Amino acid sequence: MIRRIHGVLLAVGVIAGCSGIKPYPDTLPKNLHIRTETSSGSMFSKVRAAVHIHRVDADCLTEYQGTVQLNEPTAEIGLPTERLSLMAFVFSSSSFLAGSSGSIRYETLLKPRAGYTYDVKVSYVDRMYNVTIREIDPRKSSSREIERKSLKACGGS
Repeated sequence: MIRRIHGVLLAVGVIAGCSGIKPYPDTLPKNLHIRTETSSGSMFSKVRAAVHIHRVDADCLTEYQGTVQLNEPTAEIGLPTERLSLMAFVFSSSSFLAGSSGSIRYETLLKPRAGYTYDVKVSYVDRMYNVTIREIDPRKSSSREIERKSLKACGGS
């Protein structure tokens, strides 16, 4: 019986390791504060949110850094300052009765400035999604909304 349990645990570990999703490293000072609200509008379906973070180099090539599952109402992430990152917010929905699933992806470039913090509101409610990013200057108590910027606009960043 013990061997069977160990075998199952090993199989689960291998499957999880092959999924391609790695946790985003939690090593930098927290400058990105994410508030998440998800609701499918039905008790027979579920919505999950995550953000995949990619480094963007000078040639506008991306390198996957990791993922943060947005399972809690708030999350804090440290993004490198003065370096371009591609953030891909993914909303995944599934319906238990219909046996269907789907996802919506919202991507934007962000180059955090040193000394600033970023407030991100992520929501998926009743099949409507929204992502809003505000840059906050704590020295002046002022903020501004950051416009969505696609990877195609990378050369002008």
